[in-house]
Formats: sequence, C-alpha cells, structure tokens
Amino acid sequence: MRKDRRGRRGGSLRAWLSLAAAIAALLAIAPVLAHAQTPTDSVALAWTAPGDDGSVGTATTYELRFWTSPIDNTNWDQAWSVPGTPAPQAAGTRQRVVVRGLTNGTTYYFAMKTQDDAGNWSGLSNLVTWSWVYDTSPPATPIGLGAVRENANDVRTNWLPNPDADLAGYKVYRATSQGGPYTSLTPSPITSTQFLDTTIPQGTATVWYQISAFDITGNESARSAAVSVNMVEVAVSWRLDAGYPNPSRLGSPVHLPIMVPANAPNALVEINDSGGHRVWSRELGNLTSGPYTLDWDGKNDAGRDVAPGVYTAWLTAGNHRFSVKLARVP
Repeated sequence: MRKDRRGRRGGSLRAWLSLAAAIAALLAIAPVLAHAQTPTDSVALAWTAPGDDGSVGTATTYELRFWTSPIDNTNWDQAWSVPGTPAPQAAGTRQRVVVRGLTNGTTYYFAMKTQDDAGNWSGLSNLVTWSWVYDTSPPATPIGLGAVRENANDVRTNWLPNPDADLAGYKVYRATSQGGPYTSLTPSPITSTQFLDTTIPQGTATVWYQISAFDITGNESARSAAVSVNMVEVAVSWRLDAGYPNPSRLGSPVHLPIMVPANAPNALVEINDSGGHRVWSRELGNLTSGPYTLDWDGKNDAGRDVAPGVYTAWLTAGNHRFSVKLARVP
C-alpha cells in the first residue's frame, strides 16, 4: 500500500474507511456478497461508494481483488483483480459488479481498496467470503413510511433507509381502496427513499401506499405498514406540514407542504437560523385553495448556501403562525 504523501487528504480518506468499517459492512467500500446469483459460476458484490475526501466527492479508482485464501495486506499483490470493476461514482451511490467464471465448490475471498485524486490508497476493506451458500433471506421491512399531497393530484411518499448492506432498492405499491389490491408503481427497484406519484386516477377519494425492499439477489421483504392520503381534503385554515427530506444535505432543496384555505389572505414564509435570525423569506399571494408545496433551495436571501445546522420554517398568515424544524447536514 502506498504511503500517504498528502497528509490531511489521505488521513481523511483512511479515517472515513476506518469509521465505515465499524458500521454494517463498511458502508463506504466493502463489497457485500449476494447469494443465489445466476449463472451458477457467478456471484454479485455490492458496496456504497465513498467520496474522494471521506463522504464528499468522488473517489478516483477502485481495486477489487479475490483469491482462494484470505486476503490481507501481506498477500494483496498476489490476489487476482476482478475484471469489469466499475469506476467510482458520487459518494453514497450503490454500486455492484458480477464476478463470473468461478468454480462451484471453491471458497473465494474478496477485498477492496480505494484511491483518491492525490494518489493515496485506503486501507483494506472488510474481507468477504463466498462459499456457495445461497442467500434466500429477504431484507428488513422498510419503516417510517409517510405520504403527503403535493400539488393538486400528486402524492409524495418517503421512508427511512434500510440498514441491509446488500440492498438493491425499493418498490412502491398503491391501492385506491383500503383492502387493496395494491399495484406496483415502480417496475424495477428504485434506490431513492422517496417517490412522487403523479398517476393517481382523477376522482380518487383516498389512496393507500406500501413499500417493500429488495436485495441484489432479488429477495423481496414484507411490505411496510400502509399509509393513506385523502385526496379531497377541503382546507379550512392554513397549515404547515413537516418539510422533507429532513434532515437534508447542503445543495439539495427542502420541500415545505402548505395547506391553503379558501379566500386566504397573503402569507409569509421565513427560514430562521438557530439564533432566530431570518436567512430566507418568501411571500405567498394569490394561491388556489388546497395543497401547495414551497421549495427552499437551502440558500439565504443573498443567494449563498446556508451552513449546516438546525433551522426553523415559519408560516405567518394573519393571526396564525406555524413552524417546523429543518436540519441541514453536509
């Protein structure tokens, strides 16, 4: 392994990998085997991309190797490179590769290193063993499912990310009656933890949603508890619902669902920092009664990105005043 020649940058990368190693299956670079791959001479490895500096940016190179003996730093150079390893993608992206041409019954060991743009190599990832024991266990059932109306006839669902290291994605299901049947809205699993449903049939009074998780083998979890959304709600007063995503990352917008009553007076939305200082504001006027979504781009009124921290969104309309907390993270 090449020694760190750039001090802080290399240390940041190694610190990220060390931290990730303590979390389920290295979060950052450790490939995680998925069993029951086809054809029978193959296995799939999956990992979450690290950044160039810890969890930020895009790494430069992956080196993924395998061998028939456990891999460590003393025999790393003797292990075989995995052909077709993809190039690194932006930090947090789920990546995978299928390793073919393996001999059924032979135990294989896999490990990975990552290089940053300064030429620094990470330490060795966790060691993954493939011994032809097929994976038939489904992922955990997704939790934290919520749904809110967005615009007049759309619904946005969001949920908490699954902890499964070999997660491939999620499927969203919708029903127009409480007892079903449920129809899949996502033919292939999606990696996002939110989904905007824009295909609700006109005149639908209520919709129900469920979420399931898939691993890279194709095992599907049980579906989440169902949540419902009333599509014919008549607004009788202003309302500010919880913003999403929350927490949100710098550079990404925050959506603020607002319920607008009939014949509503003008309203004001303000974002204050933890010290109570206003950083951003928008006047709301001439809005149609019903659900409305206001987007905050995470910038202040001068057009600059706000710092990470906790903020409060305030909706003021006449004598009514509502607030929700918003967290911004790096």
